[in-house]
Amino acid sequence: MPVTGKVDAVVLKRSSGPRTAEAIALNELRDAIIRGDLPPGTQIRQGAAAEQLGLSVIPVREALKTLAGEGIVAYQAQRGYTVAQLRPDSVDDIFRLRLMLESQAEEEAAARLRPQDLAEMRDALDAQRQATEAGDAHAAILANKAFHFALLDRCDNEWLMRFVRQLWEALEPHRALAYRRAAEHGDRTRADAILDEHEAILVQLETGDTDAALQAMARHRESGHGDFHRLLTESDPAQ
Repeated sequence: MPVTGKVDAVVLKRSSGPRTAEAIALNELRDAIIRGDLPPGTQIRQGAAAEQLGLSVIPVREALKTLAGEGIVAYQAQRGYTVAQLRPDSVDDIFRLRLMLESQAEEEAAARLRPQDLAEMRDALDAQRQATEAGDAHAAILANKAFHFALLDRCDNEWLMRFVRQLWEALEPHRALAYRRAAEHGDRTRADAILDEHEAILVQLETGDTDAALQAMARHRESGHGDFHRLLTESDPAQ
């Protein structure tokens, strides 16, 4: 996958969210990556990011260290921080761990699911459908995550969920690239398939068929595995 180079255009801005300097930097950097404004391979210049956010370099550096710990950005001596680039073998490793950990979290969460959780999943799915119709890749990504975590957050194993979230976050830069690329080309084939898969999962949970829902989630995860492989292959000039 080619490196996209440095980004000097303004893609970061102060929001009404977290108020500490480091929290602001972390929130805005993460959001820019999820939006796809900082795609995989993009070098993040600490000074430029700090200037755009109206902060000193120190909180930006600390935020980047946090993102590096999550696998969202990578650090190299003499080059600094770049948005993480995955290779197909890395994706295989991530999904192998997701199969073990996320499936366990889903099973535990499904046993504790409440009517309000199902309502949250329905609201997230409706928002994802509206975002897909509007071609809003960022909103679709956020709604997609909200759908899954309305269920996953019912898992009461804190350590299990910590690793599930880290594996999920590691894929965000490439998820943003995939959604944005599809939206730009007007290609809704996979987006519509994801909506159908989510609808089937939710109906099964709503009707109490937990075993079928868990099996559907496993197939949905495997489809996502294939999506990321295709994305990386299409983006790699050596292929």
